[in-house]
Amino acid sequence: MADGDADLPKSIQGEQLEETGIVRASDEDVDLYVDRVSDEVLACRERGRHLFPTIRQAGIHFTEVDDEGLFVRRLTCTCCLLAVKVERWEGVRQRGRTRFHRVASNLEYRTGPDGQTYLAETGRGRMTPRQIGDSVASKALAGQTLTALRKAAKEAAKEAAKEAAQEAGGASGRRRPARTGDEAEAG
Repeated sequence: MADGDADLPKSIQGEQLEETGIVRASDEDVDLYVDRVSDEVLACRERGRHLFPTIRQAGIHFTEVDDEGLFVRRLTCTCCLLAVKVERWEGVRQRGRTRFHRVASNLEYRTGPDGQTYLAETGRGRMTPRQIGDSVASKALAGQTLTALRKAAKEAAKEAAKEAAQEAGGASGRRRPARTGDEAEAG
């Protein structure tokens, strides 16, 4: 930051980031992370959430009872297999019925069989889903020029417009078959 920047007004978001001490990871750190993790982990990171089965899909099975007497349920992310959602449930007997209420939920991350971890190394900063997506896209498009990409995008747009026009022409009604030479003379 230059010395004159200290006097400029800051955005509300910028002030909040400064107050909370959240530091975003650098592009280089994100690229290193993207290079070392699996596609499944990248899918969860880019999506910004994990895919846990619903109660109807997985049923509800408690694995333990904690010190407070709450039932503990553990669910593993079906995509990355590294995130485990730990839910704590309370069972209450009311008017002859037992009702269950989810009291708390948190995530735990485990290390995969090959040593892979979901979280980046400590001290690298927070990696946002947008940063992960940007890094994946940059790696996928590496080696292509911007000019070539623009040209390919224009060609794709022309092709899509041509296909849409053909579909619209066919959908507006049936075309009359072309007249043969004999029909043209008679008609």
